[in-house]
Amino acid sequence: MGALAKTYAFTAGTPIVAAQVNENFDDVVDWATGTPTLSTSGSATTVGGTLSVTELATFADDVYLNGSNQRLIYEGSSADAYETFIAAVNATADRTITFPDATGTVALTSDITSPTWNDANNILTNSVFN
Repeated sequence: MGALAKTYAFTAGTPIVAAQVNENFDDVVDWATGTPTLSTSGSATTVGGTLSVTELATFADDVYLNGSNQRLIYEGSSADAYETFIAAVNATADRTITFPDATGTVALTSDITSPTWNDANNILTNSVFN
């Protein structure tokens, strides 16, 4: 990553000309992100390289993942060698997976055990339901 093409010095209490700020901002963006394509409001914005967001990111609509390695990756509360990956197989049609409006744990098929009949209470028991 090279140095900025231009250096500006601003003095407190003096006016800053908008053209200077815009040029300086463009230089900083080019230097920090590897010359992204920044478009007007309401259009697509492309950022090449890695984008790191250290605070909350809010998306108004869909988040679209494209490429050969599409996953959501959760680091967890401490940065270590282990992460949680959420991925989907290559869909053959549009699919929707809906989570219920409830708090709880999503069970995996490996969590489901064979049900057993409880003769004393006349009920079917299973580790997922108990």
